Parts: sequence; structure tokens; C-alpha cells
Amino acid sequence: MAAILDLQPLPTGNPTSLVPLAPPAVTPLYTDPARARHECASVEYFGRRLATLLGRPFRDQALPGLPGYFIPLDTLTCEEAAMRGITCAQDLFGGVVPHAFVASKLVSHGLVADGAGAPQGWAPQLGAALGDAVLPGYSVFSADDARRALAALLPLGKVRGKLAHARGGHGQRVMASQADLEAWLAQVSDAEIADGVVIELNLESALTFSIGCVEVGGASIAYFGTQRTIGTPSGEVVYGGSVLRVARGGLDQLRHVPLPRHAGDAIARVQHYESTIVQAYPGFFASRRNYDVVHGRDAKGIERCGVLEQSWRFGGASPAEILALEVLCAEPEVPWLDAMTYETYEDEPVPGDALVYFQDQVASLGRLTKYARVTADGRDP
Repeated sequence: MAAILDLQPLPTGNPTSLVPLAPPAVTPLYTDPARARHECASVEYFGRRLATLLGRPFRDQALPGLPGYFIPLDTLTCEEAAMRGITCAQDLFGGVVPHAFVASKLVSHGLVADGAGAPQGWAPQLGAALGDAVLPGYSVFSADDARRALAALLPLGKVRGKLAHARGGHGQRVMASQADLEAWLAQVSDAEIADGVVIELNLESALTFSIGCVEVGGASIAYFGTQRTIGTPSGEVVYGGSVLRVARGGLDQLRHVPLPRHAGDAIARVQHYESTIVQAYPGFFASRRNYDVVHGRDAKGIERCGVLEQSWRFGGASPAEILALEVLCAEPEVPWLDAMTYETYEDEPVPGDALVYFQDQVASLGRLTKYARVTADGRDP
């Protein structure tokens, strides 16, 4: 596979002795040492493939003082990025934000009332500026504000509560009454509430879309896809994979590929969401930008669509993104393709062309299998 052209700067000094610097290694970056083993295995597997794509070495752990092309499992703050010498989107597969809460679900909604509690650096006008790019909802930082938010939203139908930093569908509860909220709050710690909780309208018969862009070594792709959910052995409903339609270029290029009926509206909401956040929080940059967008109907039958949250880090759809990059870089005649990730706790057959990047026991949940594959492309038959 041909590597993406990745030019490195030359050192300063005597022009007659200039030689190219060795390219910084592709390196996973785990800011949380307790990260789930299957997530670490995923980023390491595809970090090695990214290294091949970029024509760089791979280093399995970050070393103090050494530069790298980093693959964080969390969106970094500006301070965390500066510690690693990360100054722009070309330095990482992921993103950088000025405040940690900007990388969480909290940034998608405003406060329940003027003067409600919020972290330092909060942009109070952002909630209104996002408009109908998101569902009706609020970000709250106290139990009392959660109660106010629920009371404001219940006339529209059932409401979903979400812990700000939970991933993959964990830490959520659908509620139809104040009693449901009290039962959920009783299971949530004071620290989790203080870190932030999202209270937003829940949609019925909903589909969740994955929409995003990736830029690596001068190549860029955009995609529109759908997510699936699965049940864990403990009874939770969590993320189970994505099927993506991927094209070269930015989100605007998706208009040139076949997409379902609601795709155009969902993509437009993502574009508004992202541009509004960029204006509200200068200093944000990212090479991997993924957005979960829900489409469905509320309790009154009104059709709604909105961005749920963003992912500016290596995420669940990243294995499909990286496989798509490999094919589109190697085969310029392919205008678009379909790539997928799949996760399951069931004993299911794995397709012969799939890349299995994790298959093992996960704590007390059972045996988890994760794989990715390219399933189709848009070249002329």
C-alpha cells in the first residue's frame, strides 16, 4: 500500500549538512490508565495501520519529551496538547478543545435558566445559537436544575437523562415522570451530577446517524452512516457498530453519492452545529470529527432531527474510517465506498473478509468480538 505523502521540516543549521528529520512515530495516547482493554486494543491495532498509511514508525506508548503523531482515546484540552507538542490538526488523530466540558455531551445544550450553575469558560449564548441543530434539552450541574429541566420538557413527551462523560449508550435513562428522575438521581453520585448531566427530549422509533470527517496526512474523507445498538449480558443497550458511506473530501462532497432521504437535512444540522461551536470556543481544532445525529418522532408525532453529541477522538467508527482511507488512497478510481464496524457479545460467525481487532472476555460481561470491513464501493460495474 502506498503511503500518504507526509513532508517533514528540515533542521536549521549549515545548509550543506541538512538532512530530513525522521518522522515522529504514530503513538496511542491514553490519558486515563483505567481505559477499557478492548478500547486500547482497538486503537493500537488501527494505530499500526495508520502508521503504514503515513509511512511512519509505530510506538505503542507515549514517552515523555518525544514528539509523535498521537491517537488519543479522549479529546485533549489545550494544556494536554501543549504537553505533547500538539499544535495543529496534523499532529493527531482526534481533537483539541479549550475546556474539557466542550468535548462532552454538555456542549450540545444551554442552561435551564439564566444564572444556573455552569463550569468556568461556559459560553452562555451557545445553546440559543445552536437552535434546531439539536433537540430540545438542557445541560445541568445540580439535582434541582435537573428537576427544572425535566419539568420544562415533559409536556413534549418522554425525556432522556445522560451523564456527561458516559460513552456508547452507558449512563442513560428514559423518564416519563418526576418520580423516574428521582429514581435515576438516587443512583447517580453527587460528583457525577456536579460534572454535568444532559436532560433532553427522547424520540420514538429513532435512527441514529453517524456523520463525520477525517483528515490524515493530506487526505480527507467524509461519511454518512447509521448506528446499531446491542444488548450487553448485563442488560444495557449500548453501541454495536456503524455502517458508513464514505467519500473523498469534506461533508459537501457527500451530495455526490447516493444517500437516504433524511441525509441532507442531518448533514446541514451537523455543519451548523460545528460552525457554531468553532465560533463559541476559539482554539478548537480536530482532524477527526464525528457526530451522532438522531432522527425520529416525539410523543406528539412531530418529526425531529438533531445532533446528540460529538466525538473528536478515536471512536467506535474509527476502524471503518481508517479502512476507508486505505482503500481510497490506494485505489483512486473508487469514488466512494461502504465500510462498517461491528460489535457483539453473541456467538456469531465472522465474515471471511473482516478484520477482527478484538475478541476476548470483557470483565464480567462475557466475550466481546469487534471487527471491521469494507463491504461495497461505488466504482462502475
